[in-house]
Amino acid sequence: MKKISLLFLCFCFFLSRSSNAQNKNTFWLHGLGDDEKAWQHYAAIFEAERRMSSNRLKYPSDAGVVSSTSTISNHITPNPQNIGIGHSMGGVVLRNLDRVSSPSFRRINGLITVASPNSGAGIANSFDDQSLLRASQKACTDISAGPTSELFGLPWKMIELKFASSLGASLTSKALCELFITNDLLGNYAGSASARADLKIGSPLLGQINSYSSSIPRLTMIAEENRPVHWRMLSSTLTRNNSSPSDQLLPDVITGVEVIYNGFFVARTTGAVANTILGFINPVLFAKAALDAYKATKWKKGVDWLRDSESIWNGLTGAIRLEPEKYWVWTWIPCETIPGRQLLIDDVGRDRDQSCGEWGFVERTRQVMVHYPSDGFIPNYSQDIASLPASNRYYIRGANHIEVLNMSNSRQNGQPNDATREQLNDVFDFRTDIFRTDRRQ
Repeated sequence: MKKISLLFLCFCFFLSRSSNAQNKNTFWLHGLGDDEKAWQHYAAIFEAERRMSSNRLKYPSDAGVVSSTSTISNHITPNPQNIGIGHSMGGVVLRNLDRVSSPSFRRINGLITVASPNSGAGIANSFDDQSLLRASQKACTDISAGPTSELFGLPWKMIELKFASSLGASLTSKALCELFITNDLLGNYAGSASARADLKIGSPLLGQINSYSSSIPRLTMIAEENRPVHWRMLSSTLTRNNSSPSDQLLPDVITGVEVIYNGFFVARTTGAVANTILGFINPVLFAKAALDAYKATKWKKGVDWLRDSESIWNGLTGAIRLEPEKYWVWTWIPCETIPGRQLLIDDVGRDRDQSCGEWGFVERTRQVMVHYPSDGFIPNYSQDIASLPASNRYYIRGANHIEVLNMSNSRQNGQPNDATREQLNDVFDFRTDIFRTDRRQ
């Protein structure tokens, strides 16, 4: 009897190893507005390195999640070795495919979402309520105000050639406004009306997907970009088809732009002050001082927008929140003040009737803006799947929403940082479930 039991255990072990040794059928799904080429970099690498058959599928993302799920379902033949890896909307499509599939006729038996809006994409909400358009129009107005006051195009000639090669346009005020306001770029991020309806925060479909209790292994990979997240993501978007994609293009450019805007602002402010003083000698210079002051206010608009642009973008994507912060102020506390009651802000520094009361510290509360970590497009909290255990969450550090698809040229602290490949290798090497995939011998 013991011999039979031992043989049975050996047989079971052989079956498990045999199953693991079979080629994994991996279906790579692209995100919104993308195509099957999106995953070509990693799909080719892992098919060459591991016992894996990579299948890059294309689906009509603008038709919405439900229609996309139907398309994908028709392209996948049920097989116990099927797993899915979905970027952005592709991860949501895989989760919906899991939800609507019959347990006896599963298309996939494990799924990985990568930088997916599992709890919704705030940018879709911002597009629909016109917040994105208003922010874009204000960006154009503020950035072009200084150069327009000088009656010339944007003074970026020193950096224009570097940027124009990627953008394909000259950095005139007109080109910049078109970049910010036309919906070609913004629309690609936000998607069609059907896609936005499915992916926005509060979407009924996302509610159904998140309330579904799945029985297959699921992992989520959360991309987290370094600041400035918006410029890095836009850089990766502009250079993704280059031989050496980079998220550093715009941060370098914007540093130069900030120097120029601050330089003009300081120069015009200094001119206004100097001409005001000299105007007492030559009254004609009062007019010159007024003109310089006017130009300084216009350049200040651009200075402020460049400084605040990341917060503005994070507000549109839902990557900021307001939190109460306690602080203390030194103020006069009159005798009639009720203990524990906060004084009005107008009380600070006001002259007091010192016949009754004393100076002291008073605790107050204010709202401060806090940035959520994000990939420049989807906040970390929205990429997460709340029902998963911590061991099923993987973090792709130093990657934005676009860069996560190909980090071969990425660097972190001066060192190579192909974090997507590292995290997928961890999954394929060390998981004990369906995701374990042996290397080729």
